[in-house]
Amino acid sequence: LTKSGEIADIKNNIKTATSDEKKEMGKRLNILRGEIQQQCDEQIQVIQKELERDIFTDFDPTFYSKKYKTEHGTLHPLTLVINEVVEIFSKMGFDVFDGPLVLDQWYNFTSVNTPDHHPARDMQDTFFLKQKDGDGNNYVMRTQVTSNITRYAKKHKPPFRVVFPGLTFRNENIDATHDVNFYQFDMWLVEKTTSISQLTTLIKQFFTEFFKKDDLVVRLRPSYFPFVNPGLEADISCPFCTKDGCKVCKGVGWIEVCGAGPINRKVLQNCKIDPDQYQGIAFGFGLDRLAQLKLGITHESQFYNGGLRFIRGM
Repeated sequence: LTKSGEIADIKNNIKTATSDEKKEMGKRLNILRGEIQQQCDEQIQVIQKELERDIFTDFDPTFYSKKYKTEHGTLHPLTLVINEVVEIFSKMGFDVFDGPLVLDQWYNFTSVNTPDHHPARDMQDTFFLKQKDGDGNNYVMRTQVTSNITRYAKKHKPPFRVVFPGLTFRNENIDATHDVNFYQFDMWLVEKTTSISQLTTLIKQFFTEFFKKDDLVVRLRPSYFPFVNPGLEADISCPFCTKDGCKVCKGVGWIEVCGAGPINRKVLQNCKIDPDQYQGIAFGFGLDRLAQLKLGITHESQFYNGGLRFIRGM
């Protein structure tokens, strides 16, 4: 195998050899390669048997030494926040559900009232896959957990209340508050009768418990989301200052926390729910952003770059 070995000699001589000589040299080269491969395979089997012997006969399970003591693991900061959020809603009687990360475009867009050429699709930079569904449309990486509602409604009849925590993907520029993957959270409640005041109460109750702040105030502003009508943006009074302003709320005393509104009739129809019999309310937010606020994390990339110092510090 060395530069002066038999294989190297054959490779050098084969350049100037005749046709018949090349056949013989090629044959000899194949024989050598086969012999080497066979010996390597035999030696690998010997090594494997030795390793198995060491593992099962020489290992002492009672051995302990502080020198080899390992540190206990810890949950990721996002996992801690997700668990806390789910626990709050679970105490209020909400179910928890999540679906696949790869969807066809009907589930990801059309089912939640963003059909082809709908302007709301331009609001999301989507990762399209090469694989196509039965209609010839490219599959997509899930851009929103909102798409879970139609899957959930297939197996659950109203009235129901459910939350969707999950990972989503968008082709965005990475900065302090954006990444190509991030966690979202949606709350959906479908009953015979719902109201804006009920929605406001749920928003206030959740954020009051999450931030451990009893005097939070919620305000609603008009906005647009295709799956609710009317669309609303919800702000809460800053839980980190005394309404005089701080670096978190940038001096205004309010923090935008979620999008919300009564569920659009078209979405209920896509869920096979009669909009004349049932109504619904929903709100959703970015879990990464919520974790940044609560834990005082400055850059979203810290959640995903695998830094052990950051994770252990939580």
